[in-house]
Amino acid sequence: MKKLLAAAILLTVIVFASSAFPLDPQEVNSFDRPFMAPYSKTLDNLSLVPAIAVALSPAVLLTQPSSEYLTIGLMYIESFAITYGSKELIKFLVHRERPYMYDANTPMSLVQDEEHNESFLSGHTALAFNGASFASYVFCKYNPDSKWKIPVIAASYSLAAATAAMRVASGCHFVTDVLAGAALGTVIGIAVPALHTLLAKENVTVSASPFGLVFSKSY
Repeated sequence: MKKLLAAAILLTVIVFASSAFPLDPQEVNSFDRPFMAPYSKTLDNLSLVPAIAVALSPAVLLTQPSSEYLTIGLMYIESFAITYGSKELIKFLVHRERPYMYDANTPMSLVQDEEHNESFLSGHTALAFNGASFASYVFCKYNPDSKWKIPVIAASYSLAAATAAMRVASGCHFVTDVLAGAALGTVIGIAVPALHTLLAKENVTVSASPFGLVFSKSY
């Protein structure tokens, strides 16, 4: 009796799995559908290269006086942490199946992976655009007359765009996933140093504590 029950449960699981995968591409909105791609492990791995490179792009700010290193470093840590935390929260709240879940040829290891429904938004893209925006904004702020402004902006955003393109081409994300990630990363990458600049003008300092950020104003 127990064997029959176990077999019935196993059969139910198999039938359910086969009916749930692959998903119907027609359920995908008309904007994302044309850009859907099958999973590519090569592109998935390669997308880490520009993502890491652009995340390190704020290293260009080492050209600034050493007295500014601590300020710049803390700002970037804040910016990176806020972006990372935000994308994790969004992924936790929004469950969207990845494009490869609509392809019958997708390896079952991916189908069964716990991240198969964490397509929105693209974390790689969010962090890449955060690094690009932070590096570009802060470099221009410190060097308003530098001839390197355009090269720095072009190089950092090109790497970020390459990351986004590979995330779509690898079948890991939809176009709207990377657009949302790019928007999130860009806003935070600019907002954090801009807020610090504004607070500095008002003689307000920001420091970290176990209970969060502490703002103090000097007169």
